[in-house]
Amino acid sequence: MNASSLPRTLTERTLALAPERSRGVLVAAYETFLQFGVRRASMQDIADRAGISRAALYLHYRNKTDIFRALMAHYHEAAASLVAEVLADEDTPATALRAAFAAQTGDAAVEMMASPHAEELLSLKQSAARDVIAAGHDRLADVYATWMQAGVAAGRMSTGGAGPDPHVTAQAMLAALDGLKPLGIDREGYAAARDRLADLFGRALTRQTP
Repeated sequence: MNASSLPRTLTERTLALAPERSRGVLVAAYETFLQFGVRRASMQDIADRAGISRAALYLHYRNKTDIFRALMAHYHEAAASLVAEVLADEDTPATALRAAFAAQTGDAAVEMMASPHAEELLSLKQSAARDVIAAGHDRLADVYATWMQAGVAAGRMSTGGAGPDPHVTAQAMLAALDGLKPLGIDREGYAAARDRLADLFGRALTRQTP
């Protein structure tokens, strides 16, 4: 897998957020983590895949945990900006959520689910970047909450669907989306389940006309 085949938020946005000299390292690290997991991967594995010496790799990052944390931080920052743009471009809550969920996950979720180290890569509790991922989830929740608040204010969305605290509703949506990852379904099954989830939340948010 090369940089062009990585999910959109990881290539066009995540890599754009990283210093140019580190982008090849991040792509190599992502591929290495998929193959070996974070615990089993070594700095030498990443350096070899990046086509640089281990000494050169240490000029970029102190250790593999730093690389993983940087990758997750850039990914969540990129995903939040892309989700905000996608939500603003769609008309109905259901179509907006379908597009946003697809943009947020891209192929990354499916690739990690297919990895033999999926549990380590997807588990927040086991992750070496759990605080970074938790902060990223909060930022994504803020994006969805802001969108819901705007929809309610414009009369497009139901106050009941958004709930008294849209941020809490957004956290519930993200938790439900994350809950699809451990199901062991294939790419098509995951996309279909993700769309069904978007439709369910979209119907709840849609303001019913008298």
